[in-house]
Amino acid sequence: MILVHGHVVDAVLAVMTLFILSGIGYNLVLYALSLRKPLVALHRRRRGDGDQRPVVFVLPCLNEGQVIGASIDRLLTLWRPGIHILVVDDGSADDTSAAVLRRSHPALHLLQRTPPDARQGKGQALNAAIAYIRSGAVIEDIDPFDTLVCIVDADGRLDLHALDDVLPFFDDPAMGAVQLGVRINNRERNWLARMQDIEFVLYTNIYQRGRRHLGSVGLGGNGQFVRLAALDSLGAAPWSRSLTEDLDLGLRLHFRGWEVEFCPTAVVHQQGLVDVSKWIRQRTRWFQGHLQSWPLVPELLETTRGISRADLLYHVTSPFLQILSSVLSAGLLLAVSADAIEAALGTLHPSAWWLVIYLLTFGMSFFHARTYLQAERDHALTPVRAVVLLHGYVFYSLLWYAAAWRALGRTLLRRRSWAKTARLPEAHGRAQNARRGHGAQRRPKERNA
Repeated sequence: MILVHGHVVDAVLAVMTLFILSGIGYNLVLYALSLRKPLVALHRRRRGDGDQRPVVFVLPCLNEGQVIGASIDRLLTLWRPGIHILVVDDGSADDTSAAVLRRSHPALHLLQRTPPDARQGKGQALNAAIAYIRSGAVIEDIDPFDTLVCIVDADGRLDLHALDDVLPFFDDPAMGAVQLGVRINNRERNWLARMQDIEFVLYTNIYQRGRRHLGSVGLGGNGQFVRLAALDSLGAAPWSRSLTEDLDLGLRLHFRGWEVEFCPTAVVHQQGLVDVSKWIRQRTRWFQGHLQSWPLVPELLETTRGISRADLLYHVTSPFLQILSSVLSAGLLLAVSADAIEAALGTLHPSAWWLVIYLLTFGMSFFHARTYLQAERDHALTPVRAVVLLHGYVFYSLLWYAAAWRALGRTLLRRRSWAKTARLPEAHGRAQNARRGHGAQRRPKERNA
């Protein structure tokens, strides 16, 4: 019996080891690539305040009265001629519109959507915003090739130097979109918020930086700059009804031949969730959106080439790898637990497997700790605490398994409802040093989204 058990444990460990080794190999490749600077960056110059091309910040909102005011104030500190702020109230039941109307600036626009057109998902709200911009209601005599649209979530806070860092990317006529990094501004609130900050730092500073060299940079829903002409190339409704409309948008821009880049020098700050149940609901939506992207695989295989195609395909199929990983992790946990029991009973002698298991599980934590230390270098994070936090991040990652299986169940049951991310209350006052405008500009309500 013990012999059979030993063979089962060895088989599980062998399969899990191969699976983890492939994942570690992929992570190490992207980590190495993230340390290199793309050659194109050597030829890019900063335009700074001299760049006057039009930029429209679009803020899709559904019951965002607690945070929208501070976000607008922050964007107004970036104001210069050519900048506009378009708030899309997607049928809110709170004071979202009132918070916008209390602010007086000629560059501030409000688009109010009403049922039955409203509340059809973030993608539909963004499509309505683009139709509104194309109509000339925000910018007269608009030039789609020279106009940029930046999507900012209602709780988003752009770095003040974001425009100086991002706009030069669009000197390249092939550039379709540029994604900023993301930080969690309430990361000191609790362990869950800190883990989300680590998650975004690792994703942007390793994966996105690495993918710059592979031609497979993805888009997120917050802090993405897109050329209006690139959106026009996707048709009248650039955003899909997917639960992860940002993932779909980035993929289809790649398919159309547009360059998609990542800006490593500026970030957008946003709230992190502080409740595990709300986190699981949010990540279930993200995971389910990835599952919905599978119909794009044939076009991905047809329009992309080489290593870019391989990495984009890996990105799209990652939900299934996550589910497989959860099954293998469960098998590994059972096998390790059985060994631990036998070791406690004195029937199993210590072996090198324990060291192997530790290295496979936590080996990347030391590389990740270095990355996070660099991101937190201005916040007195010590190397020891960084290593401890990144060991804890391994256990945080296990929460994804709950979201993965929940998303798979919702997909099989054909449930596609949109779970809005919950917000925490914020002050509504103006941001410090915000530039004040000269008279309110209120747009009429949208009647036909």
